[in-house]
Amino acid sequence: MELRSLGSNGPMVSPLSLGSTKFGRREGVKYPTDFALPSDGQLAELLALAKDTGINLVDTAPAYGTAEARIGDLIGNDDHWRFATKVGEEFVDGRSYYDFSPKAIRTSVERSRQRLRRDILDIVLLHLSDDETAILNEGAAMATLMELQEKGLIGSVGASTKTVFAGLLAVSQCDLVMVTLNPADQSQLPVIAAARTSRKGILIKKPLDSGHHSDIGAALGASVLQPGVTSVVIGTIDKDHLAQNCTAVGQALASIDGR
Repeated sequence: MELRSLGSNGPMVSPLSLGSTKFGRREGVKYPTDFALPSDGQLAELLALAKDTGINLVDTAPAYGTAEARIGDLIGNDDHWRFATKVGEEFVDGRSYYDFSPKAIRTSVERSRQRLRRDILDIVLLHLSDDETAILNEGAAMATLMELQEKGLIGSVGASTKTVFAGLLAVSQCDLVMVTLNPADQSQLPVIAAARTSRKGILIKKPLDSGHHSDIGAALGASVLQPGVTSVVIGTIDKDHLAQNCTAVGQALASIDGR
C-alpha cells in the first residue's frame, strides 16, 4: 500500500489501519457476535500478516483493556509500525470512566509510552465522552497534549469525536481527527471536508458499523476513496477477515490509478 501523510506534518501511514479493541477487551463492546481474545501466537500471526500486506498503523487505547501492553510486547520494537493511542477514557472492572484533567493525561501518556515501548508516541487522541464539546471548549485537555508534543513525547495530537460540531472544533485545534464514516452514517462528511481544506489528517472509525455492515468491499472502498480521508481503521482478530479487508482496499485504490 502507498502511504499517506496524516496531516501536513504527520507520519506516513497506510490507507488501511488495524484497530485493536478485540486484542484486549471483550466486555462492554457492541459487536454483533461474541468472541474470544486471541492468544499471543494468534495475535503475532495477525500482525505479521498485516505487516506483509503493507499496513503500518495500529490504533489502540487504554480503554481497550490489555491491547496496548500486548501490542508493545509483540511489535513495540519494530520500526515498521506506527501507533495511535488515546487519553481520557479508562476501562476498569467492566466499566468506562473518563478523566481529562492534565494530571490524568500526563499519567496516561507516560503509561502508554511504557506499554508500547516507544519514547515518542506517534499519535495521541482525546478519547472524548458525550460532553466532547465542553471538553474541547474548556481547552485544558488539548493544551496538555500540545505541551507534551512540544516536549517531544508526542508526534501528532488529535481527537476522536462524535458530533459534527465537536469534529469541526477539533479540526481547528489539532493535527488530526478520528470520525465515523460508513454507509449508514455519512454525517461527518463536513468534518472530513474541513480537515481536507485545512490539511489535517482524518482517521475513519467504524467503517463497517462495528460489524453490522456486511458489504466489506463497498464500505471500505467508499471510505478509503473519500477525499480527505487518510486511513480507515478496522478492527479484526481473524486473518481471513484481514485479508478480505486488504483485498477490498487494494481493489478500490487500483480502480483510480489503473494498476
